[in-house]
Amino acid sequence: MEMDNKYIKLSKHCIGLDRKKPYTRHGKKFYRPYRNYYSTGKNFEDWELMVQVGYADQGNEKNQHGGYTYWLTRVGLDWLGEKLGIRIYDVED
Repeated sequence: MEMDNKYIKLSKHCIGLDRKKPYTRHGKKFYRPYRNYYSTGKNFEDWELMVQVGYADQGNEKNQHGGYTYWLTRVGLDWLGEKLGIRIYDVED
């Protein structure tokens, strides 16, 4: 499934890639996220689509804003990394 820039922007924010830059080693780019979560408000349709295609998972309980907490799966991290040309590690790596 082809995702547009809106989904890339959401995913980058989820792992903090909108605030910190990847590092380069031997001519390749790498990024180690310091977080992997995104808390939504009542409008979470974009994240629901990402869950359906396997790029994200969702928490079970609603948050105080009427939304949910989402995080990128390994498949989602690989998808984002491929789009950006970066090897993205998992938070637990």
